[in-house]
This record gives sequence, structure tokens and C-alpha cells, in this order.
Amino acid sequence: MPRTSSWRFALAVLMLASAAPALAQPLRGCTVTATGVAFGSYDSLTTVPDDGVGAIQAACHPSEQGPVASLNRGLTGTFAARRMTFLLNSLNYNLYSDISRTTVWGDGTSGTVTVTLTGGVVNAGVRRFNRTIYGRIPARQVVPFGLYADLVIVTLTF
Repeated sequence: MPRTSSWRFALAVLMLASAAPALAQPLRGCTVTATGVAFGSYDSLTTVPDDGVGAIQAACHPSEQGPVASLNRGLTGTFAARRMTFLLNSLNYNLYSDISRTTVWGDGTSGTVTVTLTGGVVNAGVRRFNRTIYGRIPARQVVPFGLYADLVIVTLTF
């Protein structure tokens, strides 16, 4: 009997927001960009999870320390399992702070962590910080073909 394969396309989209600095601190700011986590084609018959990466970059002045980045749950998920949706269907995934994909990146609640962006390149008092976001879709989720997406808000505190 020939094996059939069912392919799904999944994409996690990241949107940015930045938290205002506390009034007691000197005025400072960051310019922030993000690269969404694109998982590509998802095969629901494989026993291997589908991994993807994205990134957060910030250019901050003054640049004494890196900003702290937190991620929300997304539009329909929880920190235990974020969900991408397509019509009425959902595909579980999550975002992690480590390459082994064991520590869920969130807002510091429900067992999640926030992450301090790291950097080193300084030019005219502006330091560039960055951090990779590691994503994973667990294997063997049977979902209809479609473009699955979620919107995760990244909040920087600096």
C-alpha cells in the first residue's frame, strides 16, 4: 500500500509593541524590528516536530544594558500551547528561548521566561541587541490544508 502524505503550511507572525521606560529613569529609546517564525510546510504524518526560527532586533540609546523582551500568548493560545488558526481549525505550536526548545518564552508567568536581548556592536552611542526565537510545531497534528497563522506581541522593557 503506498504511503500518502498530507502537507500543511504553517506560519507564526510576530508583531512588536514597546513598553514605555519608567519616569525615574533617564530618557532612552529603542528602534525594534522582528523576523517572524516561518515554519514552512507541515507534514502531519511525520513523527518529527517541525522547527522554525525568528528573531528580535533592537537598536538602543543609551546602550548600557539590553532590553527585556516578553511574548504574549498569541490570539487564541495559552503558554502551554499557542495555536495558529486557519478558518475554524487550529495547529498547536510554541515559542522558546533556547535552541533545545525546552523553555517557553512568555511574559514570566505560568512557568515562562522573559529574555534580555544581547548585543555588542556600538556605533555613535547606539548598541544593537538581538535574540533568536525558536519555534516548534509538535508532530502528528491532523489538520486540513491551509495557511495557519498567529499574532504574537513582543513587548520590550528598557
